Amino acid sequence: MANKPGKKSKKPWIILSIILFIIIGIPLIVLGLSFIGRIDPDSVIPDSFDLYASVPNPVDLTEKVLSHESLPEILAVQELAPLVPVLADFESSGVLGNRFVRFAAKGRLDAASYEEGRLLASWNMGICSPLLRFLPAIAGRLTIPNLYYVQAGKNSRFEYRMDNGTVFYIGPYKNLLILSNNSALFESVLQGTSRDRDIRKSSAKDFFARDYDVAFLLSSSALSSLVGTADPNIASTVNLLRFPGAVEASLRVLPKQLELSIVTPLDSGSPALKTIIERNSAAAGLTAIIPENTQYLTLLSAGPLREILDAGSAVSGAEFDRTYSQADSAAKSLFGLSLDDILCSWTGSEFAVFGLEGRPNPVIAVEIRDEAKRREIFNKIFQSIFIEENINLNLDGNRIPRIQVPGFLAVFLKWLNVEVPSPYYTVHDNYLLVSESAETLLAAVNAIRGNAVLPKTELWRTLAGNSAGRPASSRGSGDLNSFSLYYSLDRSLPFFLRGNSMAASVLKLYRQGLVRLSLEQRTARISLSVIPGAGKGIMPVPGFPVETGGRTDNRLYGVRSGQESRLLLVRDNAALALNPADRTFSEMPNPGGPGSPGREGSLLYLIPAEDENFPVRNAGGDDGIAWVVNSQGRVSLVNKNMESLRGFPVITGVRLSSAPAVQGGKLYLSGEDGYVHIVDKQGAVSRWETRFTPPLLSPPSFLEWHNSVYAASYPKSFLGELWLQDLAGKALPGWPVFASGIAFGSPLLFGSNGSGVSNNSNARLLMAFITQAGELTVYAEDAVPLPTFPLSLEGVFYVQPVFDGEFLWLLNDRGMLYQISLEGEILSQEIPRLSVKESGFITTADVDGDGIGEIFFSGEGNVLYGYKRNFMSLDGFPLPVRGRPVIADINGDGKIEFAGAGMDNRIYMWQFRK
Repeated sequence: MANKPGKKSKKPWIILSIILFIIIGIPLIVLGLSFIGRIDPDSVIPDSFDLYASVPNPVDLTEKVLSHESLPEILAVQELAPLVPVLADFESSGVLGNRFVRFAAKGRLDAASYEEGRLLASWNMGICSPLLRFLPAIAGRLTIPNLYYVQAGKNSRFEYRMDNGTVFYIGPYKNLLILSNNSALFESVLQGTSRDRDIRKSSAKDFFARDYDVAFLLSSSALSSLVGTADPNIASTVNLLRFPGAVEASLRVLPKQLELSIVTPLDSGSPALKTIIERNSAAAGLTAIIPENTQYLTLLSAGPLREILDAGSAVSGAEFDRTYSQADSAAKSLFGLSLDDILCSWTGSEFAVFGLEGRPNPVIAVEIRDEAKRREIFNKIFQSIFIEENINLNLDGNRIPRIQVPGFLAVFLKWLNVEVPSPYYTVHDNYLLVSESAETLLAAVNAIRGNAVLPKTELWRTLAGNSAGRPASSRGSGDLNSFSLYYSLDRSLPFFLRGNSMAASVLKLYRQGLVRLSLEQRTARISLSVIPGAGKGIMPVPGFPVETGGRTDNRLYGVRSGQESRLLLVRDNAALALNPADRTFSEMPNPGGPGSPGREGSLLYLIPAEDENFPVRNAGGDDGIAWVVNSQGRVSLVNKNMESLRGFPVITGVRLSSAPAVQGGKLYLSGEDGYVHIVDKQGAVSRWETRFTPPLLSPPSFLEWHNSVYAASYPKSFLGELWLQDLAGKALPGWPVFASGIAFGSPLLFGSNGSGVSNNSNARLLMAFITQAGELTVYAEDAVPLPTFPLSLEGVFYVQPVFDGEFLWLLNDRGMLYQISLEGEILSQEIPRLSVKESGFITTADVDGDGIGEIFFSGEGNVLYGYKRNFMSLDGFPLPVRGRPVIADINGDGKIEFAGAGMDNRIYMWQFRK
């Protein structure tokens, strides 16, 4: 029936209302339903946990972790290496980019662990919780491997069954998604009985922290088990403390920074510790006078010195008391004063030790409570015959007194090999400053006078928070502390990083940090803020170090076949090729090695088939990448899987007198017969016409120069000669020349553009050679030494020099690093605790792309150093490896990597930051 004229149809309004109801009404209804019966995630988690964790927003935390600057270094920690492929797959999946996933997964996630490895987690699904009721309906449509839906009435759930037998139970409960690896624990949540035995109820899981990405509660029993593996001093202190409640830890993840906070109620049965615990922390005025170039600082402001000594006695026990008693008796005998008179009668409650950048001696700072009493004590001490005050030093108009023993006593003590410190001291603004270096003390005082102090620096503000650096009258509770520890790993290693735990390994990646402890109403608050620190430096490559499973030598090589790289080394007399991409090994045993029936034991050598440090090959994977040679002359050319190519092995019959060498794809073998034998890639064997007497104990060194290849050789003897030859082994005119003394290694061939050679603007071929006694000579191609050579250097030399394009670099046996110009100018720097003998190594490589080579070297220990041309140590060095490293783009990603073998028989790899 047609509509009457003048009346409008209602159908459009009905349709519009339905659409609006679908768009607005249904979501509002769902939103309303989501609030009905809503509970917090922690309300179903029993209080008997060992460890409890709460994540306010899992999506935000995941994004912050993935974008954290130090994540690659963290994943390189061995215990975390298995997470590398998991995170890589997660990032490539694009899950975080899905809007629905981000919306549904942003609710709070709480989890806890219990005895016997039981786990329980609850995830608040928020306004998406009504959708949980549809999970049974879609269960049959899910085709996820190992995921099953089990119908069991109210206990119906999903089960994810892992290959190792572990089962995770997953199911909805009100607005929560529950997950557990224990069926009884899971079902107790669905039945609403999981917390029936709780005494503390939900208040047990309240957090002091309000701004965090993840927070934890640790039970007292779990804390005790952790302390058992901690530093002994920490363990003994914690054992004297009582923890009335759970220990809270919270973490904030920032792009370049981590902030960790620990809060716990404290008590103690020790009266000495209880005295300190019951005193609320105050703002330490000493912080305001610490110089801005401080690299490490320990500040204690927990109470008067007498109370600190009593606490030390409670922690350390009888040994501390015995030592203090002996020192007290000595003080009374020498000065007629007790230690309490000397130390406690005039001091306040603030004490600090700090070190300045570039200065080895630290400064001790002590608050003066009674200056008149301090002067009285000092005068009594200086009036004795055992200690005197020397006031003769005047620096920049500042008279700096020195505490020292009289001359007659100093001579006697020196005869007894007794070292007595003679520190300098000064008083500034009610603080006594003491240091063994007058220059350091003056630098500290000048910084304080100029108000160039640490709290004003951006670094301190970053680590300490917004309250740092404000006047004392306006400081908030964040500046109240009883203990502070500011550090830079370039100069100091804090006590809590000295272990080998996973947490310590992670925190060591952050080179600068600040720890502060404050006490208030018997509650301790500890904050730790860390940042990676300044400088380019290096970072560990994820998945390394790699265990080799045996004893390795100290020489590592790198090759590339097609798009794949290999690291080459010898382990237990077997040749290995390590694929750095998946960290798998290919192996070729030495058939002439120990234990082979009918054969004499032999050494094994493995070197790249090309002569470059890390040759780039365009050939396929079946091409020969390395030579495997034993000392009996058995030669194999192998591919990347350590398989011999066709025509190999070749039995040359050469008994090697030295390690082999490679040039132009050919293998050069120095034989005990005095000849140098050559093996090409077709297996043909030839030899040089020259016969050395005695045979070479180190292989020839080669250099390609102006489209020709030259070789340098040194037959070692007291009447040894230096040879410069062409590639056929024929001596050049004027050669050989007599070496001025016996030496180790082979001469260095290098080319110079002439900029460092007097009266010579043309490029020249040069040879450098140093004797064991330290006589360095640089020869021109015509066998004539350059002007100003030879030079006599101090020390014994086991390693021949290297050339960085402008300077020669050498190491003596005591760790003296020399820089020698071609005009004879000498610069040097001693490397402490470095011993260099025949296993030492030195090389140069340009790792920062500035055209200037950096210098890398190692000695007898498990330490490899890296230095710039100006003798400044490279960021991140030294490294725990030895011998010959590989310095190249190993991963093929355009960045330089550094790989080496450690004495722990592991292969390490780092990447240089750009």
